[in-house]
Amino acid sequence: MENKIKIINKVIEEYFNKNSQVIWIKAKDIMPELIKAGVFVKDNKAGKPLRNILRELDRNNALSEIPFVHAEREGKNTYWYIVRSGGEYTPTELSPKVTRKQYGKNKKYSSDEYYIINLCDEILGQNASRQHTFNFLVGDLHKDGVTRTKLPLDAYYEELNMVVEFLEKQHTEEVSHFDKPDRVTVSGVSRGEQRKIYDQRRRIVLKNKEIDLVEVDYSLFEIDNNKKLLRNKENDILVLSQLLTDYIS
Repeated sequence: MENKIKIINKVIEEYFNKNSQVIWIKAKDIMPELIKAGVFVKDNKAGKPLRNILRELDRNNALSEIPFVHAEREGKNTYWYIVRSGGEYTPTELSPKVTRKQYGKNKKYSSDEYYIINLCDEILGQNASRQHTFNFLVGDLHKDGVTRTKLPLDAYYEELNMVVEFLEKQHTEEVSHFDKPDRVTVSGVSRGEQRKIYDQRRRIVLKNKEIDLVEVDYSLFEIDNNKKLLRNKENDILVLSQLLTDYIS
């Protein structure tokens, strides 16, 4: 157990070093890194192997052995979080408006998309314009029959005249959490179908505007059971470098 805890602490520290703007994450979100490091063989029930260790330490009043851990206790339930050294976990009950913003930031900075674009920036030696929009790339008409929303692009490299789009699993398969098949969009189709339409629209419009598009599919990388990236940086850079070879100076 002692050696396992040392490795857990090292993995957490390395995670925050790689994700410098992340303040805290749910304990289950560190599981892919722990599996990669060999602490656990696989995940189940959204982080249960790690929770078991934390509960045992808690029972023995030894949570301090993993100083990054924050236990949020609500009655009989305990919710586990991993907080960077010097950071602070902000309970969602304190200020709904602020915590929604903080939650959004943490979700963004810890996402696979953000990780991949960070690597693209590193490989290309440039900082992308993230969630970039163009006036000529828009969605379908809103209910008012007049306005449209600009379709965001994951990363736009102006000097290279090139866009990078990271395609997560919802772009290639049905995912009810994202698609909400029981709801119809203003375009008269499901969210899943609309996503396919918009993906194709990006391809066509960017091609017509002579802007290069590099699509990066999640399946090209090592993934866990939930199809999230294991984040083997060395291997991931090799994969991306092959995709971006025409733009590397």
